[in-house]
Amino acid sequence: MPRACHLITRLIVGGAQRIALETAAFLAGSGWSVELWAGPQTGSEGSLHEEARRRGVPLREVPDLVRELSPAHDARALIWLRREFSRQRFDLVHTHSSKAGILGRHAAHLARVPVRVHSVHGWGTTPDTPSLTRKLFDALERSAARRAHALIAVSEAVRDAGLACGIGSPAQYRVIRGGISLGPVPDREARRRARAELGLPEEALVAGTIGRLDHAKDPLGALDALRPLLDAEPRARAVFIGDGPLRDAMRRAVLEGGMRERVLLPGRRGDARALAAAFDVFFLASRWEGFPLAVIEAMAGGLPVVAYDVAGVREAVAEGMNGHLIAPGNREAWRARIAGLLADEATRLRLGTAGRRRAEREFDLARMLAETRALYEELIPTTTR
Repeated sequence: MPRACHLITRLIVGGAQRIALETAAFLAGSGWSVELWAGPQTGSEGSLHEEARRRGVPLREVPDLVRELSPAHDARALIWLRREFSRQRFDLVHTHSSKAGILGRHAAHLARVPVRVHSVHGWGTTPDTPSLTRKLFDALERSAARRAHALIAVSEAVRDAGLACGIGSPAQYRVIRGGISLGPVPDREARRRARAELGLPEEALVAGTIGRLDHAKDPLGALDALRPLLDAEPRARAVFIGDGPLRDAMRRAVLEGGMRERVLLPGRRGDARALAAAFDVFFLASRWEGFPLAVIEAMAGGLPVVAYDVAGVREAVAEGMNGHLIAPGNREAWRARIAGLLADEATRLRLGTAGRRRAEREFDLARMLAETRALYEELIPTTTR
């Protein structure tokens, strides 16, 4: 029976964490011995700790594995991981997120773990990262890549960005896009229930999103861009489902802008996917993305998507086919596309139906898990299976 460990910095509510948990749960139910390890930090986004336990995935806290750069914490985490990897004698260690990925790959190499895989859900630097910090992280990623047998990129854009920075070799990369359990397309009754739960009138025209309220997702920018639409169309509503460090700033902006009756901030909800049945259009205002699972969930729900054309988004949304892609920062065009769809039910239906079909073809959870397991079996010696 192969033994595997998935390691991630924080097991918060997010796309990378969801993929790590789904993969670990799949392996645990497929005859593998698997554990999921994470640092002690969570956040306002919420955590997946209870879900991991409920699904029978052994969960272990890694002391000193923190998100921030901290030489003291990082050194202690590296020593701890090397020791525990040696004791546990895993056949495979699969890391996720930048800090866990860098420390985990080095520790697994020092502990002589036979197979080391890292998933790149998005690089640790962004367009806003200072040059010197970017150079440091790129150097650390290049070093860690030399300790990995394979690098899973969640999109071609993520892979290409890594190669452009000299991180890893083309032969190391495998593009395995994220997937979700699709479920049925919401019907009229599901829409009615979702709108009643959110307090939305039946006749409302609803543009909504699901995601963390943080700088990367730019909810404040989205709110500012949507305000002229909300002022011009009495039936228009905007819904931001999620939580994060910008929660209070969003609340202030809604109140100060006199949008209390037009903008809903339900917070983090366990039934977010069901509530999305209340939407007419799904929007994304992210400054950067690796591969957004929220967009796949919107497609699975039969919703057209309007998003900025950043990195992995274009690998899910095809312009004019299942949504619209807008040049990053062009708020006027972004808002105009949302307004146009809210006013055109036939086009919403056409784009939403195409999105659902594409999700069924390309983004089903079973496909992601099968591709990941196939990679494992390619890398793990036959004698351990």
